[in-house]
Amino acid sequence: MPARSIFEMQAEMCKTMGNAVRLKIVHALRPGPLRVSEIVQATGLAQAKVSQHLSVLRAVGIVTTERVGKDVICRIANPKVTRVCDLMREVLVEQATQRSDIVQAIQDADRALQNR
Repeated sequence: MPARSIFEMQAEMCKTMGNAVRLKIVHALRPGPLRVSEIVQATGLAQAKVSQHLSVLRAVGIVTTERVGKDVICRIANPKVTRVCDLMREVLVEQATQRSDIVQAIQDADRALQNR
């Protein structure tokens, strides 16, 4: 059986992170480890939904879990994951700024034409 390519592995991780609920969970875990019940509280999601998505995040190595007594403690497996999220948000802000600049340029052009 041939080994998976780096592109396939990267695509799997991006696919996993391409879900708003999972991003919300990752964001909740940014400050540090949380119990599943704390993730439920922080995200406002149902416990079953949180558990389901944590399972997917765990399967690709984005999140790790540890049982401590009755609690399951979750944490980001690698802090670089949060850096990737930060970079994506920066890209989104830059795109929004560019769109805003384009909208402003169109509005300025329309006003200039109306004032003729």
